[in-house]
Amino acid sequence: MSTIIYVLLALLMLGIMVAAHESGHYFAARACGIPVRAFGIGFGPKLFGWTGKKNGTEYVIRLIPGGGYCAFYGEDDTTGEAAKMDPRAMELQPAWKRLITLFAGPFMNFVLAFVVGLGFFLGYGLPYAGDGYVTTIQSVQAGSPADVGGLRAGDVILTVDGEEVKNRFSAMIDAWDGREPMALTVERGGETVTLQVKPDFISTENRYMIGVTMTIEAETVWKHEGFGKTVSHTFDVCVGAGGAILDALKNLFTRGEGLENMSGPVGVISVIAQQTQTYRLMGYLNMLMVISINLGLVNLLPIPGLDGGRILFVLYEIIFRRPVNRRVEAYIHLAGYVFLLGVLLFFTFRDVLNIFG
Repeated sequence: MSTIIYVLLALLMLGIMVAAHESGHYFAARACGIPVRAFGIGFGPKLFGWTGKKNGTEYVIRLIPGGGYCAFYGEDDTTGEAAKMDPRAMELQPAWKRLITLFAGPFMNFVLAFVVGLGFFLGYGLPYAGDGYVTTIQSVQAGSPADVGGLRAGDVILTVDGEEVKNRFSAMIDAWDGREPMALTVERGGETVTLQVKPDFISTENRYMIGVTMTIEAETVWKHEGFGKTVSHTFDVCVGAGGAILDALKNLFTRGEGLENMSGPVGVISVIAQQTQTYRLMGYLNMLMVISINLGLVNLLPIPGLDGGRILFVLYEIIFRRPVNRRVEAYIHLAGYVFLLGVLLFFTFRDVLNIFG
């Protein structure tokens, strides 16, 4: 499968997550009786659209997956005239309805992650530690014996010269007699491949090496369990992923840790494509779960322009029984959009530099 297919699958994933997010806003608004001005899925050229006869909402489907929007009447009005001109304006809706509508977007990202995870574990079963070990290639040094021999990141080493690897791969390389190339049998994308690799003697290390980094983990055995146990396990996985993301965000804002690992859309698409190419459906669904939870949590951050920033203003209104000046709030959100756009452009530029090196 060519690289472009994996990139399209990554775009499709982003589209699914954004569509779920915006659908959360849309359906919550409809349930609360809040009029929706427009609802769109995708970005780029318009494929088709229509206007609802009963609710007057404009629905649009665009060519490229990965974006979307749910627009309300009078949203982010910087003139302060929206409520006077249109009784459907968002700011005229009760605070509790707006709160539910705002929270529903991130909530749907959590629901999407849970549903995908549940489907995954119902299909594959639950993971348990087996008796064996799995040796997986994490990276291959360019021009190294492993690279020349055809090893790739994601390959699982099964045997060396017909002997099962278990957790002894490094020792087996050390024991190479230096004559015939080593016959490595690897599992790649569900298929078994046999490769010939001739290690180099590295004098600084005083040993034979093939130029890879690898992980050795306990073998995972998949076992189907009852529906209740599967639901519980899926919930625990989602909570664990959310906790790890919150810890990373806390360290980022308090210590500046992890800034070098952050990515924009280009970097995210690249990682999704790589994980899908290496781990196939399992990698794709795992990325969908993690990124969807990440999207939901990031949108709840109290930053102007994000759902969390809007929620903060609504909570202020509920607590103090009066809203912040609407024009001031609109300008604050506008400043938040500008800030977020700048961050997005910065990381996109850095992602492109990293990719083209």
